[in-house]
Amino acid sequence: MTDDERITMLEHRVRELQTATVAIVRHLGIEQDVTAAERARLDEVRARGDAPVEHLSELYAKPPHS
Repeated sequence: MTDDERITMLEHRVRELQTATVAIVRHLGIEQDVTAAERARLDEVRARGDAPVEHLSELYAKPPHS
């Protein structure tokens, strides 16, 4: 498998995971909670002067703030 094929496969899997996540969030009816938590965490990263895309694993590894 070439690098391009691996990248394409990973991109497809990411889209599948995003779709599944959206379905779960909608099923649970927690869209507003998830949106607020995501915005708060991205604001924290921006406040530190970091680029959010560089720290997504760190961003979601921390427990959510209450």
